[in-house]
Amino acid sequence: MKKPRMKPYACGLTLAAVLLGIPLLGWAQHTQQDIDHINHCTDLMSKDNHLSDGINSINQMISYKKGNLRFPSGMEDLKSQMLRKVEALESENGTTDLEALKRTLLTKSLGILRTEEAECSDTDQNKSWRSMRLEEIGHTLDLLGQAEDAIPVFRRCIALDQDFAPCYEAMGQAFLSLNRKPEARDAFKKTIEIGGFNERNAKYIEFARHNLAMLDREDAARGEAPVKDAAKPTQHAFGTGFFVSSDGEILTNNHVVAGCRNLTIKGGLPVQVISRNPASDLAVVKAEIRPDQIAVFRSGPSPKLGDTVVTFGFPLPGVLSSEGNASTGILSATAGLQNDIRFVQISAPVQPGNSGGPVFDTSGHVIGVVVAKLDAMRVAQFTGDIPQNVNFAVHWSEVRALLDEQGIRYKKLPSQQPIGTRAVAKIGAQISVMLDCVQ
Repeated sequence: MKKPRMKPYACGLTLAAVLLGIPLLGWAQHTQQDIDHINHCTDLMSKDNHLSDGINSINQMISYKKGNLRFPSGMEDLKSQMLRKVEALESENGTTDLEALKRTLLTKSLGILRTEEAECSDTDQNKSWRSMRLEEIGHTLDLLGQAEDAIPVFRRCIALDQDFAPCYEAMGQAFLSLNRKPEARDAFKKTIEIGGFNERNAKYIEFARHNLAMLDREDAARGEAPVKDAAKPTQHAFGTGFFVSSDGEILTNNHVVAGCRNLTIKGGLPVQVISRNPASDLAVVKAEIRPDQIAVFRSGPSPKLGDTVVTFGFPLPGVLSSEGNASTGILSATAGLQNDIRFVQISAPVQPGNSGGPVFDTSGHVIGVVVAKLDAMRVAQFTGDIPQNVNFAVHWSEVRALLDEQGIRYKKLPSQQPIGTRAVAKIGAQISVMLDCVQ
């Protein structure tokens, strides 16, 4: 079945351009060109969505005629609607052969999608739109019996966004069409490894699990032993996270959760990745637990250069204390390497395992998330000097932006009264957890 997609950009942009009312002729012409271009791309999407709707109706009709689709009493309107759509498509295209009609519509859709990819990629709001389009181009090629041509399209999609599970799963389907089952298995396994950190990925992970189970059943029916993964030594990577909501949501670094087959916190309690932002190296995971205490984020005036900061985390697990470790320092710079405004520089000591831990001000309010330490030995190779206490955290504005974007109900208060390092460390211990990533 062709997978419909909706991309609701362009209309808002068109309206905004019209309302701007640029008075200069040159600018007005330029703006009109932009509007025309957006309208052209919107028209292409509308045509393809119309074709997708038609293809889905044809698939329903095929299933209905085979007896695989039934309309219970009370759903006669849906049946009538399907019949009318298919009759109109048959009349429009001059054929009552449903398979031929579907192929005709798929071919038209493929042409529109390719035109949209060539002419409209510049209007995409983010790479997800283009990833969806590339996935649909490849999927349509597969449906048209051109699976060999679909594989390079899926590889382009994966190169664009390695965390986009639908392209891995669809590539697995194309490999199945070519009877290249080992490669199909690899693609389905990769789909699952990405993780269901959003609803779209989670859905395609279920498809991949279903396909792997189907392949196992086929092997069993032929008397073949199920394909097993080569034994891999279990590797653990550790990091820190901290509770940001009473619903069990935990904030940490993206690099702490990336590539994890299993992710747990204290007592082996599993957690699920629900959001990732590689650009700012942040991630939100969720545990089925209601924490006793959650973080409070600083509101009001921003921290200043030279302000005291306190970090908390679980550095060097197995070597240092399992109760956690508090460190103090100052806010050394309000930007990261090469003035990267996504990060800040701190002097509080940071070790492996600290990643993802909270950075507090003297009121015990969170102002950042520990992310990395500078590679002192590598810097020394270039400068001849070993830097001291040069560490980094995600900037408070990036942290708050992610929480707002995800609709997480977090606490925030102005910082008015210092409470002492001991009290801040206690807060860190109460809200922080060690994350165990099995790779």
